[in-house]
Amino acid sequence: MNDALELLDLAVCGVAMFPPSGLLDVDLRDAVVGIQRHIDRLKVIHSGLVNEADQRRMWDGSGARDMADWLAGKTKTSHGDAASRVRLGAALKASNALKKAAEDGELSAATAESLSGAVTDRPAGASEADVDELVDACKGADPREAKAAADKWKDTYSTETPEQAEQRRRDKRSLTTRNLGDGMGQLLAVLPLHDLRQVTNSISNVAGKPCAADGRTTEQRMADGLVQLAVAHAKGEVKGGREKPTLLIIATADTYTGRSDEPGATAHGDPVPAHVVRLLAEQANLQRVLLAGSQIIDLGREVRYATEAQYRALAVRDGGCRWDGCKIPAAWCDIDHLLAWDDDGPTDLRNLVMWCRHHHTEKHRPGVTVLGDAHDLRLRLIDGTIVHCPPQGAAATRPRTKAAA
Repeated sequence: MNDALELLDLAVCGVAMFPPSGLLDVDLRDAVVGIQRHIDRLKVIHSGLVNEADQRRMWDGSGARDMADWLAGKTKTSHGDAASRVRLGAALKASNALKKAAEDGELSAATAESLSGAVTDRPAGASEADVDELVDACKGADPREAKAAADKWKDTYSTETPEQAEQRRRDKRSLTTRNLGDGMGQLLAVLPLHDLRQVTNSISNVAGKPCAADGRTTEQRMADGLVQLAVAHAKGEVKGGREKPTLLIIATADTYTGRSDEPGATAHGDPVPAHVVRLLAEQANLQRVLLAGSQIIDLGREVRYATEAQYRALAVRDGGCRWDGCKIPAAWCDIDHLLAWDDDGPTDLRNLVMWCRHHHTEKHRPGVTVLGDAHDLRLRLIDGTIVHCPPQGAAATRPRTKAAA
């Protein structure tokens, strides 16, 4: 092993001999991607070693609480990074299929780690072959897609009722504080996702919408809103604002009526259990959106403001930023005219799409050409690359990845 580590040191020194500023673009690109692949492979190997050391309890008697604590202390890295190695090592030990896929580069280390909860705490009704199928389905997926696939997979084999699962999550709720030093403190809230969105939407309404002269970041604005809410409560002034904070939840008619237990989703993409959707609907304003395949054909008669109705329809159809591979949810997106308003572009669904702020800017860069319409959208970039940007929301019919399918 020592000889192998010396060879590894030589290889690292060899790579370090090339200053980045002296590399051609193609060599720089290959180096950035190639080194990341080697780092991923080393993480997999390292995680296997960490798991073996944990099994032998090499940390016992050192004063460390566990393997992650011992590793963080020995290497002077963060506890979170050390704990990540422990989780990945346990997952690779629990599934030969996961270990092989990670070693072969079919799964990144981060994607493999995102499956750790599923493979190390396998539901009682799932077999080893079922785990192998999950791993195979997640090949080529990113960590977020794999985690969503793993959660859905665990639900398939779970013996919990939806109500029991929701109660289990609710039992985990907490609010803790921590002294960070330098006169600063941290407030950490752990809540069911639909409660979290309601809280953040309320704080955002209290904080007010940013204006042109507002130099605060979104995080600073939200922090100010929370403090404002607490101060108003202390003065006895919390009586409800003029503007109700809205929690947009997208669900099917069958879910609403109880004919299906398919979960709903918030505009941030958070899943909402079917029974929670029905509970919230008892006090909600409902809006109908009728679909014919992937086409939205009716927004209902209760629409008061067209832009608000169109936003809801776009959240159903697009699901968030339309740029291929982007995960920004609908709640954080801009609504864009494919054919600009100044060029007589109509404000209708066929000409409107959602972009995150970054990709909205990219779409408007000089030289970028829009091909097709909102239902079959492609962009020709400056370098000639064609980017396909299909709808990603509940009305979409084409799954983007094997894991999503």
